[in-house]
Amino acid sequence: MASRTRCDQVPYEVYKENKEAYSFPTAKVAGPRPEVASNIIYRVPVSHPAGEVDVQVYVPTSEAISSGGLASSEGRLPALINFHGGGFVIGDLNSDKPLVRQLCQGAGCVVVNADYRTAPEFPHPTPVLDSWDVLKWVFAKADELNIDASRIAHGTIPPFPPLKLQILIVPLVDVRYIPVEGSCKEGPYESYVSNEFAPMLPLSRLVWFYNYWLGTGPDRIEKAEDFRASPLLAKSHENLAPSSIRAAEVDPLVSEAKAYHEKLLVAGTQSKIKIYKGQGHTFPQWDGLNPGSKEFVQDCINDLKEAFKL
Repeated sequence: MASRTRCDQVPYEVYKENKEAYSFPTAKVAGPRPEVASNIIYRVPVSHPAGEVDVQVYVPTSEAISSGGLASSEGRLPALINFHGGGFVIGDLNSDKPLVRQLCQGAGCVVVNADYRTAPEFPHPTPVLDSWDVLKWVFAKADELNIDASRIAHGTIPPFPPLKLQILIVPLVDVRYIPVEGSCKEGPYESYVSNEFAPMLPLSRLVWFYNYWLGTGPDRIEKAEDFRASPLLAKSHENLAPSSIRAAEVDPLVSEAKAYHEKLLVAGTQSKIKIYKGQGHTFPQWDGLNPGSKEFVQDCINDLKEAFKL
């Protein structure tokens, strides 16, 4: 596949004018997009600042529901709420389309895919607060969406009992040590150094993301130390939903994923971590060709079935 200029190698304004030209052609390596029973887009109100975001609700087919065996006696289904990646700068409802369709059909659960607002137009903390509003919306609309509110999982950090599971996919959990420019010269995370030039997510790409998301001004440190940006810094990690951390070996973020796993265990929160050998940061989207990515998708399906079982 021919090389191309990445989004982080040009100013955001240039990227925004022609996003496709600076984006990896994920569709060429992505896995199947199975048919679902429905995938309706809702406009959901958000608060910080006031506005609306798109939320796409995927419902599995009757065959998938029967095969999954997760429907309650009233016919209610468990739900996964998905928040796409992209450094809080890029990404949309299409980013995880193959994955969310496979999880919906593979586990036989509802998947709620959220298109939170992103930087630089909406820097921290808007993306996480949008996600929080979506999470609350799902609970409020559970009856209307035929969701069993006692069986909801999510793919992000903020706690909202009674969540059954958090699947953290190549997560960032401590953003204090990414510099405004250059290499990482301090901090506890070895992978920032050993994986500085990792394919798909070199350190320079993290710098680009964080500079738009957190800014480069005098309040950068304060924003980075906010637990909503760095969940590792939360005052308590007790009583959170059980965590399944899915990390990539060739990724600057793998060291902090390990640190977060240990933090959860010390706090008494259930956590497991799997580091996929030889894989880079974006490998979850490559399951059309990559055996490790296919394994990841099946692992997530197994996670959901185990968390949602009656």
